[in-house]
Amino acid sequence: MTDDEAEGRDLGRQMDAATDAIRAAALRLLQGGGVDSQLVILAAARVTGELGASAALADGMDPEAILGDLADFVRHVGREHAKTLQAETLPVAGNA
Repeated sequence: MTDDEAEGRDLGRQMDAATDAIRAAALRLLQGGGVDSQLVILAAARVTGELGASAALADGMDPEAILGDLADFVRHVGREHAKTLQAETLPVAGNA
């Protein structure tokens, strides 16, 4: 395994850990019933934007460029997740 491959795997594990932690926090809010689901989504979007802008400025980058890329990524991931969910709920031919 090369150093780049090892670094890629480590970054992937970090990404998975961060994703799992954020997802768990959102689910706790939703399952607790005290926060409307649309507000949880808006809060997640707000934090995403704030983090993106902060990271861009910290790295000396243009926040607009980073935020545009971030919006494209969110759209892509959302569409892919929707396709996955729809495929899981559609009846399989012959099983309907």
